[in-house]
Amino acid sequence: MSANLAFTLAEACEVLEPRWTEPQLRAVIGFLGWQPAGKRYTGRPGHPVATFDVARIMQLHRALVPFMEKD
Repeated sequence: MSANLAFTLAEACEVLEPRWTEPQLRAVIGFLGWQPAGKRYTGRPGHPVATFDVARIMQLHRALVPFMEKD
């Protein structure tokens, strides 16, 4: 994946396998203190949505999945 590709947390949750929920991903990213890579306007009223680097999210997911598997 390109280092310039950024997803919203909702979009990232759609491609992660095994799936994570948006609150799970938000909690881990918040705990790590990651800042958004950018913002995306949705075309709807309200604030733009934060986006995060996809490569970083995939790397994080790959590292944590073994610890989240059920025994």
